Amino acid sequence: MFDSKAYLRFTSLFLAALAVIVFSAAGCQQQAGPPETITIAYTETTSSALIHTAIAKGYFTEEGLDATPQSHAFGIPALNAVIEGKADLATVADTPIMFAVMGGKKITTIAVISTSNRNIAILARKDRGISWPADLRGKTIGVTRGSISEFFADAFLSAHGIDRKQVTIIDLKPEEIAAALSIGKVDAVSTWNPILTQLQKDLGNRGRTFYSETLYTLTLCVTARQDFVQQHPESVKKFLRALIRAETFVEQHPEESRRLVSKFVKTDVALLDEIWDIYNFRVTLDQALLVNLEDQTRWALKNRLTKRQDMPNYLDFIYVDGLRAVKPEAVRIIR
Repeated sequence: MFDSKAYLRFTSLFLAALAVIVFSAAGCQQQAGPPETITIAYTETTSSALIHTAIAKGYFTEEGLDATPQSHAFGIPALNAVIEGKADLATVADTPIMFAVMGGKKITTIAVISTSNRNIAILARKDRGISWPADLRGKTIGVTRGSISEFFADAFLSAHGIDRKQVTIIDLKPEEIAAALSIGKVDAVSTWNPILTQLQKDLGNRGRTFYSETLYTLTLCVTARQDFVQQHPESVKKFLRALIRAETFVEQHPEESRRLVSKFVKTDVALLDEIWDIYNFRVTLDQALLVNLEDQTRWALKNRLTKRQDMPNYLDFIYVDGLRAVKPEAVRIIR
């Protein structure tokens, strides 16, 4: 027999439960609010591939961020945009970070997003009498001051017994390097990819490339102002989650990733095919970052390249809480 009272009780309970679900969902939706706005100053270099991929695939949007991309030729202007308050986060290598910290800038690194020990080299003209590292003595070398280009050149020369004073250093912007080498303004350049590989192709047999895999490993970081990180910890986590998704995509879809990245670095996919494997695209924070920063600080102090004369505690300039919250196994810094 049909029990009307039981049916009414069941219906009431069902409607009450449904109301709780609806209101809870509405409350969560209201709590989520609009996407948080951030500006990302990224570099037009292959090492920023995770940023490029996250932008192209819409991962920042999906993680709840309204991200405005801001393109820069290399890391120094990207970092300056953060320091000057024109961007919230920047991709930049460790050398400019070291100089900024030594200059008293209140910045912090939230992640390393790529590493490579064959991303940078010295490319020399053989018709200028350069076939071996020792032949660089007395020559003119183009570098981008304050960047990994300058540090690598000095470290390479020192490793081969050549004092900085025994060469002529000329400061060149990345976009000036090709022309300077082509017209003979410089005998050699210290530069990174994809510029390096394109110049190798242009020079052909007239060029000689000097790598040093054990001397320096490029460490590309994401850096922000300390006050931004303190005021927007949730934005930092969302940003890092998007990069971790990009890391997975790059690993699983390398061909499509190269196609996406080629548009950001303004380079043919064929060239990226050649150099892609020299990079390790991983979101991490490990001890190698500290070692690099301290090594470069000793170099800067030795050559009197900064006014500050002591070693900073770089742990004060690395923010681990964000990455530890979203990918704890990626944090391997001894504090």
